[in-house]
Amino acid sequence: MEYEIKASSTAKNGAIISVKQNVIDFGITSDSEAVPPNPAELFLGSFAACILKNIERFSNLMKFTYSGVC
Repeated sequence: MEYEIKASSTAKNGAIISVKQNVIDFGITSDSEAVPPNPAELFLGSFAACILKNIERFSNLMKFTYSGVC
């Protein structure tokens, strides 16, 4: 598997990550992290996405169904 992202920032402002055809804004200063997610929240979101993807993957492999995950 290969992964590619691009990240850039503007001094005393915000930053972006480009992944595939998506652009994700995030805060890097105390002023800019109030509305967009900060790096820690992006990390936790990525971790949650991995868990949810594995639940979906293993539900097929282990032949179980679920209606949702919180």
